[in-house]
Amino acid sequence: MTNPCPTPHSAMRRGFTIMELLVAVAILIVLAAIAITVSKNMKENANLVRATAKIKNLGEAFVAYTADSGGLLPFEDAPGSDNWNTAGKPEASEAWYNALTQRMGVATVGELANDNNPEGFYLDSYPLYVPGAPYPKSDKKYSRPYFAIGMNSRLQRKDDDGKKEQGTLASIQDPVRTVVFLERGMPGDQKVSKAQRGFNAQPKANPRAFAGRHNDQGILLFADGHTEVRKVSDLISKAGRIVFPQDRVIWTRDPEEDPN
Repeated sequence: MTNPCPTPHSAMRRGFTIMELLVAVAILIVLAAIAITVSKNMKENANLVRATAKIKNLGEAFVAYTADSGGLLPFEDAPGSDNWNTAGKPEASEAWYNALTQRMGVATVGELANDNNPEGFYLDSYPLYVPGAPYPKSDKKYSRPYFAIGMNSRLQRKDDDGKKEQGTLASIQDPVRTVVFLERGMPGDQKVSKAQRGFNAQPKANPRAFAGRHNDQGILLFADGHTEVRKVSDLISKAGRIVFPQDRVIWTRDPEEDPN
């Protein structure tokens, strides 16, 4: 006769043991973590590609602007607060965010302001919208333009009367290595170094505000129009000093000038 009662050994064969279940759960957790990491990396890489293309287009507009203006650089910002009202004033027409977007054939930041269309600034199709940048999620972002790109503030200096003159391309001694625009830190950006500062989304930025939002890397645009992806640690020391002497990357018009 067949024994109707299974032995303990046969009962264990019919299902998973607690140890086998724990191993299976651990494997699923590891696989999920790998999938999340791969997905995150793919998204960050895609953002980097798209952001680089946009900044490259900005570089083309910059080169065209300097060619047509007799070598003059656009202004890094406009007098007054960095808000919609200032961006829409006539005296802001030569600020880079107006002069270069006009060159690109799209609505300038000033036109968006005057048309009461701040939403247009945050469309993915807008040239100054940077994929991967932490724009405010609430309506707060409509209160002012939050710039994820900034013009290098080391290129335009005040004269003896305290006035900033419009810079010139001719004053930049090494255009191939001199930064004109950089991905700049915003309030929601995570700082790579504690020594970084100035993450305020203004249209101008110094090297310490360089945003490493792509796996601790960011995009630089140079005066000749080419882009490079650089690590924050390549540009800023742990103590917060801008790397000097300026060998590979230059922030000032004269490479011998200390950018600090």
